Amino acid sequence: MKEQLNGFLESLDNEMFEVKKDQYRNGKMVVEIEQNYRGTGWKPSGLSVTKARWWVYVYSSSSFLAIEVDRLKRYLDINNNMDLKTFAKDSYNPTRGYLLLPEDVSKLISSELYDREKK
Repeated sequence: MKEQLNGFLESLDNEMFEVKKDQYRNGKMVVEIEQNYRGTGWKPSGLSVTKARWWVYVYSSSSFLAIEVDRLKRYLDINNNMDLKTFAKDSYNPTRGYLLLPEDVSKLISSELYDREKK
């Protein structure tokens, strides 16, 4: 377990993380995968293009959750029945992605189903 934490801390030094925020402080997590910047058409963004190792989601000024990007992608692949939602659709930069409710986040972080495959 100490190895995992050390690996996480070392990756922070290498800026291998992407940080997102729960602006409404409602316990939900939005995972962006596309954007339509200034109406130029939907293009991959967020999780679809990140080179980060860690997806860090800030819930408040004193709490956040760090998830390996691969784990988050496995979660979305396995739960592929989730609806793709559009966020900020009337803005200059609408996005599409998935809305994870608190119970989804709990499954994401605790279920062995999303653990890294054993080699």
